[in-house]
Formats: sequence, C-alpha cells, structure tokens
Amino acid sequence: MFTRKLLLVFVLVLLTISVGITTTAQDLKEFRFGTLQGDFVDNVNMMLVEQFEALHPDYKVSVEYLTGDIAAALATQAAAGTLPDVTFTADLFVVPFAKGGISIDMEPLALADPNFDLSDVYENMLALSKVEGEGIYMIPSSYDVVTLYYNKTLFEQAGAPLPTPESTWEEIIASCKLILEKTGAFCLPAGANGGTTKWWAIYVPWIVGYGGGVLSEDGKTVLLSTPESLAGLEAYTNMWTKDGIGQPFDFDAGGDCFLVGKCALQLHIPGPMQGVRALDPQPFEWDVEVIPSLPNGKVTGMGTYGFSITANAQDPQLAWDFVKGLLSPETQKAVALRYSGMPLLKSMRNDPDILALPGPPDNIEAFLNNGENGITPQYFPGDCGSLYAGQINTEINDAFDAVIVGGVSVTDAFTEANDNIQSCLDRSG
Repeated sequence: MFTRKLLLVFVLVLLTISVGITTTAQDLKEFRFGTLQGDFVDNVNMMLVEQFEALHPDYKVSVEYLTGDIAAALATQAAAGTLPDVTFTADLFVVPFAKGGISIDMEPLALADPNFDLSDVYENMLALSKVEGEGIYMIPSSYDVVTLYYNKTLFEQAGAPLPTPESTWEEIIASCKLILEKTGAFCLPAGANGGTTKWWAIYVPWIVGYGGGVLSEDGKTVLLSTPESLAGLEAYTNMWTKDGIGQPFDFDAGGDCFLVGKCALQLHIPGPMQGVRALDPQPFEWDVEVIPSLPNGKVTGMGTYGFSITANAQDPQLAWDFVKGLLSPETQKAVALRYSGMPLLKSMRNDPDILALPGPPDNIEAFLNNGENGITPQYFPGDCGSLYAGQINTEINDAFDAVIVGGVSVTDAFTEANDNIQSCLDRSG
C-alpha cells in the first residue's frame, strides 16, 4: 500500500514537471526574423538567433525565409503592417527600404547603448548604411571591399610579374596582355551579358581614379560626360574594345570565368574566397592583393549585406539587441574564420587568429589593407533610380553595351546616358 502511494506521488510529480515545461514553452514570446538562406548567411543567421535567445530566454525566434524579389515582398508586408521585427538587407536596399517605410533609423538606439561602440566600426563601411549621409538603416556584416583576386598559375605560366601592393593598373593590363598571348586566358570576367563589367563598384573607381565623378556633391548635376569621367570610362572599356583582354560579353567560359581558370583576375569582396577555397582539388594557385593604382591613386568599391530593424518591430529596443549581435566580436571573428568576410571592427584589425588563417589566400591581410581605398555608391535624389536599379542603372548599362558590343564611342554613349539621367533629375527635382 505504501509503495502504491509512493508511486502515485512520483507520477503526480512527473506530471507537474511536464505541465510546467509545456506551459513555459507555450508562454515564450515570438520574435520574427526575415532573412535569406545560403552558405554566405546561414551561419550568421544561426549565431544571431542563438545570441538573442540566450540574452532573452523568454523569446523564441521565428525565422522567416525571404525568397524571390525580396524588395517587392517586403514592400507588400510594409503596406499591410506585417513586416518581421528584423529583416535582411544590403547596401543596394538601404535607400529604398528607408524611403519605402520598411526600415527605421537605428542610430539613436546605437548611440544610447552603453555596450555598443559605434566609433569602432569603419566609417566608410558605415556610410553604406546612411541615407543622404544621415542615420543608420543597416547594420553591415563584413568589411566588404572589392579586392584583386589573381590566378597565380596563369601569371607564372605567362612569365608575367605577380601583382604587388605597388602595382598600377597599367602594369596589370600589360601582364594581362601577356597572359592572353601565352595562355589564351582573359583578364577580367564579364559574366552573363557583361554583368560584372557594369557593377558600379568596379567601373566607378575608374571614373574617380581619373579625377571624375558620377554626380556633383549637391546631387543636382550628372558628371558622366565631364572630360575626366570620360577619360576613366575610356581607359576602363579599352580592356574590351582596344586590348581585348576583358571576357567578351558573349563568351561562355563554361562557368565562372575565374573559377574555371579562363580569367586571370577577379575583382570581388572577401566572401567569394570561401568558394574558391572549396574547389577540390584546387585547379590553380591563387592569392589576393590590394587594388592597383590609377592616375589619381588607389580606388575601389565597397558593398555588403546586413540587417535592419523594421517599421513594424513590436519592440525596437528588443530588435536592437538582436541586430547588434552582427557586430559582436564573436560573430565578426566567426565570419572571418570561415573565410566568409573580414571584421568591421577597428579593434579587430590585428587579430592574430585571423591574420594567421592558412592560405589560400596567403595574403588575406590585403582585404584589410585595401579598406582605406574603398568608396561607397553615390546617392541620387528623386525617383530616377540608383547605380543599382531604375533608369540610372539602365542608362549606364545601355551605354556600356553600346560601347563594348555596339562599337559606339565612349563620348557618344555616356554623353547620351548623362543627358538622359540629367533630364530625369531635373524633372523630379
């Protein structure tokens, strides 16, 4: 009898504990996180969720994967008031998301946080998060500066000197001519229909490197047709039209031109090094170097993905606790150790574990050294688009096609693009 009573008490205790656990699980509050899937972001997603749930054990993060046209999807949610608390973003979305009521300015939250040092973030990367030079509408993920990847094997086969920190574009182009002659490999990849050729982070530095610009500081005058800008565009497009060292727009390399060994160079941010390292077996030796010099010095583009607090966040302070985890030393170091990016914190500039990462690339520090050469995309006022989208992007892309594919002069093609963009700015301003 005593044994039966003892067993009954034990069962009741177990039931009580079970009910308590169930109740606790049911009582967890939901925090919604909209993001993408992929090798470049999956580990970051996981780390942010784990950090947040450890900090706020009364919350459960609901991960909502964004697919397709994420700008259109988030715009629909913004109109319906159903945005997640935090969303994935990127530098190309900063302005439209801010103006479209999707993201909020996080600068007040950052400045009020005694545990967050905004001054420790590289200023030129933080500039990607601003709208008209103000606010913080994206917490960036990595020190993503476009840097020179090079196929060491092709350079050595051709007897061409390897890139160095002192290399000029003139010297690199001379090497590329030799590589084309000796191996048949091109210099710069173009991608489908010249996609990478038309990436602002590659062509705008050539404009700036020749003393030109895209838009005046007051945002009222397009500068694509100035003598300096045209000189930069001429020098850049000559790699296709005159020297023949750029991958032709209609040339199918059978995959990514650099990865398959048919292009000697690749201009990209740190993230792709993970993919090059993953080639098994490694088909060629490769490394990275800071951007070569142009007449006005070293200039390269910058861009990255990140996360933003949305206009529908139930508790912006809570959302800040989530999104700031992206810039925690732990997350930044984990990203670097996976060869997926470089740390955005100045305090991590000389982290021995990162600098000692085994190659390739052997010269991983080039990504950090190159940061001082980085510029951000110019903001265009009005409704004419940007260097990423809309009429401005279309006009510039069409000008490149006209020059490289259609044989039109740089002066004629980019003067027409300049005038069309200027007309749009005048109408919308």
